[in-house]
Amino acid sequence: MRKYLCALGALLFAAALLTGCEGDVSEMSTLSELSRPYVGEYRCDTLTLAGEDMLSAFEYVRLELAYDGEATLSWQSAEGGRGEYALRYEADPEAGRITFHVPGQAGAGRTFPMEKGNVRLWQNLGGRCLYARFGR
Repeated sequence: MRKYLCALGALLFAAALLTGCEGDVSEMSTLSELSRPYVGEYRCDTLTLAGEDMLSAFEYVRLELAYDGEATLSWQSAEGGRGEYALRYEADPEAGRITFHVPGQAGAGRTFPMEKGNVRLWQNLGGRCLYARFGR
């Protein structure tokens, strides 16, 4: 009898927790928003400046997307110099885009394509286009 009462108590407790969910299923997040499949490390496989390959000048260039909306761009040059840049991001995998924000700077941020496991970035540097593609 005691086991029965304990099991019944556990079921009532679980039912009380579950009834705390308000709203309907359509208001809940999508599976991709919950699982965030885009989170993780991306390695740069293409890096060009005005069409000239720049990747050979680096040991690695990486983009790390964390669950909390933080991103880190890190690199190590072929000569051993290292650097890191912190960013914030908002991803919309269904629309195929990601927006990066520089912490402490006001503004809308910069939006880039994110599709098929790749993130493509570009920036105008003195009239020359810096292009990078990151993949998993």
